[in-house]
Amino acid sequence: MEIKFDRKVKEDTNIKGRVSEFLDKLVTLEKEINIPVIIFQDGKSGSYYIKCSISTSVVSDILDLEAKLEPNQESFKANRDLLLDHNTYIKMAKDAQNGREFNDIIVEYNLEYKPGKPLKVWGGQHRSKAIQESQGKANRYHGFKVFFGLTKKERTEIALISNTNIAVSNDTFDRIQEETFYGDGLRKWCQNIGFLNKNENFPSQRSKSEKITVKLARSFIVNFYLGKEKGKTLRATELDGNIYEPYISETGITLDSKYQEIWEKMGSSIWRKKDLVETGKTFYKLHNAQYKGVKENPRKIRNRKAFRNKALIESVITSWSYVAGLLQDYKARLKRHYLVPKTSGKIPAPLNAEEMSRFHHDQDPPTYRGLGARSSLKDRQRMAQVFLAKTIDDNNVLDRKLLNKAVSQVIGIQALKKGYTE
Repeated sequence: MEIKFDRKVKEDTNIKGRVSEFLDKLVTLEKEINIPVIIFQDGKSGSYYIKCSISTSVVSDILDLEAKLEPNQESFKANRDLLLDHNTYIKMAKDAQNGREFNDIIVEYNLEYKPGKPLKVWGGQHRSKAIQESQGKANRYHGFKVFFGLTKKERTEIALISNTNIAVSNDTFDRIQEETFYGDGLRKWCQNIGFLNKNENFPSQRSKSEKITVKLARSFIVNFYLGKEKGKTLRATELDGNIYEPYISETGITLDSKYQEIWEKMGSSIWRKKDLVETGKTFYKLHNAQYKGVKENPRKIRNRKAFRNKALIESVITSWSYVAGLLQDYKARLKRHYLVPKTSGKIPAPLNAEEMSRFHHDQDPPTYRGLGARSSLKDRQRMAQVFLAKTIDDNNVLDRKLLNKAVSQVIGIQALKKGYTE
């Protein structure tokens, strides 16, 4: 059969050879009825692809839903997780079984890993799964856009664009961007700390997981170094007289500038920094203690996800990390910060999440939803002061008295900065 390039495309004999190999090995509708196959080229990325139709019986067993940015054992799948219990997917699967044809499924022809499944799916994972499940019940032709000879950069761009719809979380984009631009260092660091299991990847959607995300891990690291930098400018007597502003890393398509700046300065050596590793492992102890404290004491505290994972709420994790960096040169207070807060009959979990959820300062509006519940700057400022106040002496209980003292300190400093008002 005839293979030719689109008239706007720069011809490449290597790509043409790969397309020819693909068509030799697979039966497509174009091949069956002997019509020409056109090689197109994406105008922005320069990547080559063809459009073709492949039947359910041919394609079901060769679709790989675990597509990787790097074809090696260390790389995890880059796509979002499948939502097989979602009503939309259930309907999609039934439609496929009843003979529905799907189109514009984006795949890459790649034999570098899992050669038995050469079509790596980058766009249309749920449609591909529905096609696989319809095998034996319907045999229809489905439309594919098949890419050839992709570089890692081209593969990343296709993965991002293919997943760009409102149903895809920023956590998926973060995961793809992290591995593409910085490698697997952050993931391995989180596995070393304990945030992730040995062979576990970051979740593709935080709302459906109780694991740390790329965004939270980046925020933890950035705040440690921001706090460390700030601490070098202060005397011991000045530590408690400031309002600190922990930072939340940007998420999604945009690469976070502060994380990028730290990476450019330190490179992969960052993952071996002893102070950062110690800080990460210490925070994981706090998170683990909080999680277990809630799970194991259902009669004393409601077993809610927000309470179990209090340490992973943005205002909490960023503030704790910032204070850890701030106190690096103040060893006595740092030691107290690293101690997991004491628990008691009234406080079964160290972060006292239920008390925080009820917290309401006299200066707060009626709509205030509790301390450490949101990602707002106000919450981050207050939580930083809470953790700092805990290090003043050996009383490590985060009780109502300490919470009120810390928040009052923030409000007082803010009032002093405003000066006298009429």
